[in-house]
Amino acid sequence: MAASGKAGDGVLAPHAVPAGGQFDLTGRRVVVTGAARGIGRAAAEAFARHGAELVLADVLEAELEETAREIARGGRGAHPLRLDVRSDDDVRALVETVAALGGVDVVVNAAGIVHRALATEARIEDLDRLWEVNVRGLYAVTQALLPQLIARGGGKIINVGSLGSVLGLERRAAYAATKGAVRQYTQSMAVDLGQHGICVNAIAPGYVETRMTADWLTADGDRRRRLLERIPSGRFGLPSDMEGAFVFLAAPASDYVTGQIIVVDGGWSCC
Repeated sequence: MAASGKAGDGVLAPHAVPAGGQFDLTGRRVVVTGAARGIGRAAAEAFARHGAELVLADVLEAELEETAREIARGGRGAHPLRLDVRSDDDVRALVETVAALGGVDVVVNAAGIVHRALATEARIEDLDRLWEVNVRGLYAVTQALLPQLIARGGGKIINVGSLGSVLGLERRAAYAATKGAVRQYTQSMAVDLGQHGICVNAIAPGYVETRMTADWLTADGDRRRRLLERIPSGRFGLPSDMEGAFVFLAAPASDYVTGQIIVVDGGWSCC
């Protein structure tokens, strides 16, 4: 749960440190959408290493099953469930599955898609497709699971934004519009849900090497060099570079952190 009990007049009782430490997730059930590959999978594996039980959701069934098997080999519970976040029926099935397991403590919205085009070439259909997954899908999953978080007395919601949540991006005006919406949704939800002991934050990854970004980062040698020259860390990120931020935001260590967008980009946004 996100908050300690009140001591009176808005002053909280001293924060209780879990027996396993501030980053211990033992006994917590975490739902991760987009868990089959990339950043979502890395987050799920990190949560499992810190003791969490996982409900893994993705439309990529074969890869999702492999992710679940890998986590189960480490001795943690991992329940795979096919989920297309655009499908109201799939979202209802997710809610029923999680309720049958006993409820949820942490919701991680990592499902997302990208589209790249010059603003002069973009189509309204591109925005519609991006919006359905990146905004409506995230909203649908969160709203559907919210009653369970409230019933359990609090929890964490972690959304995945992007550099497009905080900066303009080349050839991604429509994509950035959806990720900007994720930022505003995150911060507005934090205001509404604090009274329920729920922390709402987002992670904004920079240029991370995944299957979804491979063509953009590697196909054009000049672009690759130009991008790398701007990153103070001198390299693109890996999904594993996101793990620390996810665990922090899911764990008791961040119980007084809400409404924040944590940028994990190797320093790109500083330049």
